[in-house]
Amino acid sequence: MQISKTPSAPCWADLFTPDPEGARGFYEALFGWRSRLADDPATDGYSMFALDAEDGHLVAGVGPAAEPREPAAWLPYFQTSGIDAVTARVGGNRGRVVAGPLAAAGQGRLAVCQDPAGAGFGLWDPLSHAGFEAVDVPSSFCWFELVTRDAAGAVDFYQAVLGWGPRRRPFGDGTTYTEWTVADEAFGGMVDMSTGSPGRFPLDLPSHWNLYVAVDAPDATAARCEELGGRVLVAPTDLPTGRFAVLADPQGATFSVMRFTP
Repeated sequence: MQISKTPSAPCWADLFTPDPEGARGFYEALFGWRSRLADDPATDGYSMFALDAEDGHLVAGVGPAAEPREPAAWLPYFQTSGIDAVTARVGGNRGRVVAGPLAAAGQGRLAVCQDPAGAGFGLWDPLSHAGFEAVDVPSSFCWFELVTRDAAGAVDFYQAVLGWGPRRRPFGDGTTYTEWTVADEAFGGMVDMSTGSPGRFPLDLPSHWNLYVAVDAPDATAARCEELGGRVLVAPTDLPTGRFAVLADPQGATFSVMRFTP
C-alpha cells in the first residue's frame, strides 16, 4: 500500500475510546507515537498521533467514544471526492449511514457508515487535512482487512459503493485470500468468518475492520502490549506473507501488527 490521494483508497484511521488519555499513553509507549490535541476546541478532546514530535508524519487520530458505554474501536476512513454521492450509494446498497455527511472543523467532510453485515467504516472528503502522512513504515498502518460473515455480500457492496476490485490469490494452505484493490493496487484484504475450521472465530464476534500496524518485531510488540495492560488475542504467527499478531489495547480496541516478508 502506498500513500494515495486516489478516491476510495484508505486515507485515515481514528480510535474512538472511553479513555482517550489512557489510550494516548498506551500507543505512545507501544509504537513511539506522539500525540497532540487538536487546536479547535470544538473537536472535544480529539488528538492526532504522529510518528515523531519534530517532523510530524501523522498516522492516526484518537477521540472520545460517542457514548460512555460504547466499546473502544478503530475506524478506517476511505477517501471520497464527492461524499454525498458515496453516502447515497451506501444506503442504496443495503448499507447504513450512521452519521453525516458533516463538516469537521474546516479540515474536510466525513461520514460514518456500516456495510450490510454491520462492519463500520468512515468516508473522508478532504480539505486541509489530506490524511495519512506515513504508511508502510514501522509504526504506521500498512494493511486494512475486513473480517466478515458475508464475503459475497461484501464484494458486491464495496464494488458498488467504492469501486474496489477483489483479487483472489492462493494463501499457501489450500485456501484463497481476497485482496482489495484500487487502481489495481492492493491495500487490504478480507477474511470470511463463515469458512475454515470450527471455532476459529467466536460466534458472537461481529463483522469488523481489522487495521494492521507495521512493526519490525511482532513478538516483542506483543509482549510489550501485555506489559502495558493490553492483551494478545492471537499470538505471533507466521503467514505466507509475514508474521502477525492480533492485539487489544487496555480499553479493548483490537488491532493487528505485521512484519511483511521482504
